[in-house]
Amino acid sequence: MHHNKRIILHIDFNSFFASVEQQANPFLRGKPIAITGKSKRALDSVDLPAGIRLEVKQTDMTRTVVTTASKEAKALGVKTAMSSHEAKRIAPELILIPGDPRKYSEITRRFLRILKRYTPLVEQFSMDEAFADLTHIAEDYMGATLIAQMMRNDIANECGEACTVSLGIAPNKTMAKLACESKKPSGLTVIPDWHVQEFVLQQPLASICGIGHRIEARLARMGITSMRELKRASRHELHIAFKQYGGFLYDVARGHGSDTITAQKEDPKSIGHSYTFPHNLIHTTEINRHLLAICEKVGFRLRKKGFYATRLNIHLRYGNTRSDGMSFRFKDPLADTLDLYKQAYTCMEKIRHRHEAIRLIGLSVSGLVKSPPPISLWPKQEKHYEAILAVDALSQRYGFGTVKRGSTINLSFKERVSGWHYDHEQ
Repeated sequence: MHHNKRIILHIDFNSFFASVEQQANPFLRGKPIAITGKSKRALDSVDLPAGIRLEVKQTDMTRTVVTTASKEAKALGVKTAMSSHEAKRIAPELILIPGDPRKYSEITRRFLRILKRYTPLVEQFSMDEAFADLTHIAEDYMGATLIAQMMRNDIANECGEACTVSLGIAPNKTMAKLACESKKPSGLTVIPDWHVQEFVLQQPLASICGIGHRIEARLARMGITSMRELKRASRHELHIAFKQYGGFLYDVARGHGSDTITAQKEDPKSIGHSYTFPHNLIHTTEINRHLLAICEKVGFRLRKKGFYATRLNIHLRYGNTRSDGMSFRFKDPLADTLDLYKQAYTCMEKIRHRHEAIRLIGLSVSGLVKSPPPISLWPKQEKHYEAILAVDALSQRYGFGTVKRGSTINLSFKERVSGWHYDHEQ
């Protein structure tokens, strides 16, 4: 073996959300189940303070989308992104289960903890996938295979027997992922560097992570429909057709790819912001506007870091230095500013002494989970979510506060030199 080559492992759960649900509920094991996006609860409209009105329409489980199908459901023809209504038509015996991000995040946490016991060089790729560099702990492919088996056993013991994984071992990330995908479910595929060329030429173009339908169609128009034909194309030809991406396609056909594992920093435990007002606030409208502005800051940072919160902590300090606080657990994880505001306002109303002027409001969210954006089929909510992301993009580019809500337009927070650690990004 060439010692300058790295040994990279890719590990991926099979039907992740569905297998976690089957692990949690033995009754579901061996049955066709589909995890769906959240169905909205029956709320017609919610009146919020400060003149904000939020409408939530009622829907049912059949108006949602399949996010994951169990292997039993896949065998019946149920696919990801299919509407639940269509999935039920194809497989009437299908059991629909609303997604539970808190459960999945817990399994992701356990899974990453297991990998980090073997090597600090672990890179999370998605909620249910990760890369690990085994070069120094394994030394060769035989050692890497044994470590992969040990990881698989630990996952079965600590995440549950129903949570099965596929593994791929190769000299770089692209090939390790390809090896992993080539034998599912529950495969273990090892492609040492001396077999990479032979292996990659046998794979269909669509099996490469990064070659989607559109890229495949554009390659087909160039007369390239297989890996062998892709290998015959020159780097120049691919660069003209695909710009920078052409280099990736040229390398993939030769089994090359990045072998650098970027170990993530530890996730923050909480995200928050507090503000001491230049003058004590007594008017309800003014207090509500400042609370909304603080929620705006916290919501923006939550979404920027890709988190959803499951708990909110609010802290009020009055002009006479007395203070009140409260902690509240959400029914569903959330990251939307208005949702945060609604919950924070409810909590504030419970603890606030109305006759006392407020000197400081502190808000922090914790119990952070990484879960996909809520899938909604209501065009209005879809547009609302797109608008939030668009505003976030502008804020990231031009600075927070570039776009403001009408009710907070005249507010500006002055940074302080000292105070709570929530004042600045953690």
